[in-house]
Formats: sequence, C-alpha cells, structure tokens
Amino acid sequence: MNKTYKLLVGTILLLGLNTVSLAQKADAASPFTQFYNNNCVPEATKIGLTEAEAIQICNCTVTNLKQKYSTEAFATLYAQYRNGDNTARRTLTRYGETCSQGVLDDILWEE
Repeated sequence: MNKTYKLLVGTILLLGLNTVSLAQKADAASPFTQFYNNNCVPEATKIGLTEAEAIQICNCTVTNLKQKYSTEAFATLYAQYRNGDNTARRTLTRYGETCSQGVLDDILWEE
C-alpha cells in the first residue's frame, strides 16, 4: 500500500470511528457503539478495506477515544459530528488517521 492509499483511508475513516467492546455490543445505545456500527466499520469497508482491517482500525480508534472522552463527552462530540460540525469531524478524523496509519503499517510490514 502506498502513502496516498493510507491518507485516503484515514480521511474516509473520519466518517466513522468507534471501537466496540463486548459490553458495548450489548449496549446499542452507547454513542461509541453507534459510531462504530453506523460510521466507522461501514465507511472503512466501503473504501475497500476488508472487514478485519476495518474492525482493527475502528477498535483502535474507539479505544483511543475512550481514553480521552467520557461517554457523555463523546455523546456530545458525536452529536456535533452528525450535525456537520467541522471541529468535531476534524477531531474524529485525527483519531482515525492515527489508528489507520498504525494498523496499515502493521499489515504492510507483517512477515
């Protein structure tokens, strides 16, 4: 994969970045779960990533978001994102790009 592809993946992942734990899978109302299911994985697979790659990137993204945001704070950020707020979109994109770079580097350099 080349650098352009990685940047494209990171940008597309802005549209959906969320990791889901087993507990979150049971809690469909969680904003992290909603983001994961409604945005991150579907958008990543739309651009050509395998489901396994999308899941890896989205899990990383949500894990990092959970370290930074409480559920309530993320719910606010996610609502802003859904309402077209550019700052919220840039924030989510930044997390997604970081994770996509790391995951894709691991995939590219596997032995």
